[in-house]
Amino acid sequence: MFINIGKSKWMKIILFITTFAFVGTAFVALIIYKFAGNIQGVAKVNGKEIPMAEFYYQVNLITRQMENQGIDTAPLKKQIYADAIRNVIDQEILFQEAQKEGLEATKEEVKRYILDIDAFKEGGKFSKSRYLAFLSQINLTPSFFEEILKKELSIRHLLTIQKVGFYLSDDELDTYINKQISKITGEFVLIKPPEYRPTQKEIKQYYKKNIKEFSGKKGKLIVIYQISIKELGAEKAQKKAQQIYKKLKNDQQISEEKGIKKIFEDVVYNNKINLPEKLKQEIKNLSSKKRIILVSEDDSYYLIKYIKDVSQPLPIKKVKDKIISQLKKEKLEKSVQKLYKELEKIVKQEKNLKNIAINYRSKIKKIKNETAQLLGTEYGISQEDLGKIVKAKPGQIVGPFKTPSGILIGKISKIEPPEKESRKDMEKLLKPILLESKYRTLVQMLIDKLKEDSEIIINRRLLQ
Repeated sequence: MFINIGKSKWMKIILFITTFAFVGTAFVALIIYKFAGNIQGVAKVNGKEIPMAEFYYQVNLITRQMENQGIDTAPLKKQIYADAIRNVIDQEILFQEAQKEGLEATKEEVKRYILDIDAFKEGGKFSKSRYLAFLSQINLTPSFFEEILKKELSIRHLLTIQKVGFYLSDDELDTYINKQISKITGEFVLIKPPEYRPTQKEIKQYYKKNIKEFSGKKGKLIVIYQISIKELGAEKAQKKAQQIYKKLKNDQQISEEKGIKKIFEDVVYNNKINLPEKLKQEIKNLSSKKRIILVSEDDSYYLIKYIKDVSQPLPIKKVKDKIISQLKKEKLEKSVQKLYKELEKIVKQEKNLKNIAINYRSKIKKIKNETAQLLGTEYGISQEDLGKIVKAKPGQIVGPFKTPSGILIGKISKIEPPEKESRKDMEKLLKPILLESKYRTLVQMLIDKLKEDSEIIINRRLLQ
């Protein structure tokens, strides 16, 4: 009965996991993860290991989405990996909950779903060749693609049940509309902290402390072991190479002995190293996905292991403007917080907005019949603070309110509620948006609750 849920054309082709990246949630649980380096998959959730294939599938989806938006993903590897780990864990948690509730999708259901995808049809009928060609393009096996579909459909079943009885109340809708189109007349003063200019010493200290952020020339940290066929003989050298390969794969220490030595351990930039050409070519193929390569030569075996990506930091001159901008941002946030606490006390005692403006050398701006929405956009006021403003009574001092650039305080002369026609138009526009936003918040709350009750172990190698 759930088979037709959410069948947009794009979703039929590739199922983006949209359930797990909600913005603006009302509640975010504090989740404490365990970390381990001895698991083969990306993570374990309640004892069940999530295969690496799911992780790399997510990495590819996230990377492709960003690149389609014109984002350079090269410096964002850690963020992409973290997002992919979160997505597969959230997916597994919801899938396990669907299984507990008896809502797991069947193989027959997955099969029907695939047969109904227009992209796989030819002349109105399912074409196996089209199906396999598509999977080949995105580098997926049929069994893995079907597992993804099974999880996604099971999760959709679960969330469909969660949606039963879900609604948006009239009070919730009215409150939000009032925050948008109520008209405000009054006076406001924006008090800004003093302008801050970082010193050369502060710039240098920030550069040294955060040098990893300023990546420039990229390279790979690798280690190479040589197993000498000449010294050990062909049979013994081959056995030693196999043993060392296993140790490297399990991150175990390698001891140098007769016929076995470490010949290189350093960062390689642009393959400019003094090594045999065959080794240099193989080093190009090393990555976090392909960590160890065995190279065979006439007189030796070589085992090359990728350890991590590294980057040479850009010189301070090239990143100075970026550092100054970041220091100003951090200083502004602290100054705004300090100013907020100071003005909180003053507003309780001082009821004359003009006196506050004079004391802080700020100008009062008068507004007349300005919508709350426009006021919020102009100053960067939160929805919660807008709600306080539109509920204020004539003559009341409102604030202080934090904004991106300072602290806002106002005195209200008049608040006019929305006109009936404006309210109806806004209701038509906002109701579906607010419903979706509220639903996403509830789903995120479900995910966070399930995480709290789960044992989650993450493969720490992916975060290094």
